[in-house]
Amino acid sequence: MSPPHVVRLELDTFADVDRPALATWFDAVFTGLLAPLCPASVAELVSVARDYVPSDTTPWGPPGYARLLLSSGEFTPSAWALALAELPSFLRVQMVGLDSQGLPLVDGGWSAEVLLKDDPAFPHQISVTASRSLFGGWISHLVQQEWLSALRTGASLVRACGGWITLDRVGPRTAHEVSAGVGLDESLFTAAELCRGPHWATLLGPRQVAALGGVLKVCGSAPCFSVEDLGGGRILLRLTEHLDEVPDDALRELAGFLGPVLR
Repeated sequence: MSPPHVVRLELDTFADVDRPALATWFDAVFTGLLAPLCPASVAELVSVARDYVPSDTTPWGPPGYARLLLSSGEFTPSAWALALAELPSFLRVQMVGLDSQGLPLVDGGWSAEVLLKDDPAFPHQISVTASRSLFGGWISHLVQQEWLSALRTGASLVRACGGWITLDRVGPRTAHEVSAGVGLDESLFTAAELCRGPHWATLLGPRQVAALGGVLKVCGSAPCFSVEDLGGGRILLRLTEHLDEVPDDALRELAGFLGPVLR
């Protein structure tokens, strides 16, 4: 089996999102987590993006909202705030390795993106991903801590009902959802009550913590390397010390602990 190829952070919430504060968070995530990873400079990406004209025959399709922001070259808090205000339902900003035609490189390519989905029928989804190749084969302890910090601050900002950081190979559904045969829409609809799987870093929301016996019980008995009470009934579980060292037996033990809130 091939190794997981994407580092993925996701936050789900049913709360109203404070868009100005979210713009500041996006700025920190983009400039602090993603931009330093990319082998090409933002200026190079903007240059290619400005020259790219989508058509019905291009395999990537239209550039969408992401490329509009990317091609503008603006990645300031005010630019994020404007984008969030003008695009209330979907914002995707993607940095990718591009060829001379402005198309994603298939061989030797890389990508990193920030995504916000705001659907009234489901929770807000905030996702941050980066291809593992950008980390040069080794995800340092410092970088892992930076991703954890982003998860903590984002969880408090959006009053998240759940979230995680993981090494991933399965796309929008989590590994647990794929193995259990759970559809994405079904899992999002119940995201406040049911955890979307055991992960390296698993954020439990207030309802999930209550179903597991409360803050004190979870903090005292979760089988994890570290357990953090984030306040507001939210708890962050870190399964092992290192993101890329998660034994299967550790995942099974965490899944057993989370049983009452797993589908």
